[in-house]
Amino acid sequence: MKNKILQWSEKMANSDHALQTLFWVSFLESCISPFPAYFLVMFILAQKTKYNWKKVALVATVSSVLGGIVGYFIGHFLFQLIGQPIVDFYHLQADFARFGAKLQARQFLILLIAAMTPIPFKVASIASGVFSVNFVIFIFTAILGRGLKFTVISYLTEKYGKKMKENMTKNPWVSIITFLVIILVLYLIFFL
Repeated sequence: MKNKILQWSEKMANSDHALQTLFWVSFLESCISPFPAYFLVMFILAQKTKYNWKKVALVATVSSVLGGIVGYFIGHFLFQLIGQPIVDFYHLQADFARFGAKLQARQFLILLIAAMTPIPFKVASIASGVFSVNFVIFIFTAILGRGLKFTVISYLTEKYGKKMKENMTKNPWVSIITFLVIILVLYLIFFL
């Protein structure tokens, strides 16, 4: 599965529609899709295409925030129809309620961490809608967190793209661990 994702990412990065594809992948990742947009970001920039890191980061950030807004509204308006039966089926009512209480108590911190890390952002965006998180806080943390994530990934890929691409294709865990270390450093700088 990972090889197919990597092959597809490389193919799309070389296409004439790389930025449009990135827009939709990033948008869908934030509301319904399991496909991580940062693979595509890395491949677009590692190919040394006509796009610079700032443009790629901006497209990924804007589309991710827009997708997060859709996820928020999915959670807010469609949870009773779709999500609640799943929670009930797996008997997760108590766990779900505990998570909701934590999310409501620490909205900014939890959403910022979710926006910056490999935690699927769709989970945070949908949960934010379900638990009626302050929409302004949601938007602010989405812009800040997703912006930082895609800016760091884009800049580092532009600077070290060839090596990152080689490491990612040989061993995808290297890029994931590198990304987690970067996020940990940012967390230590901004929150401790």
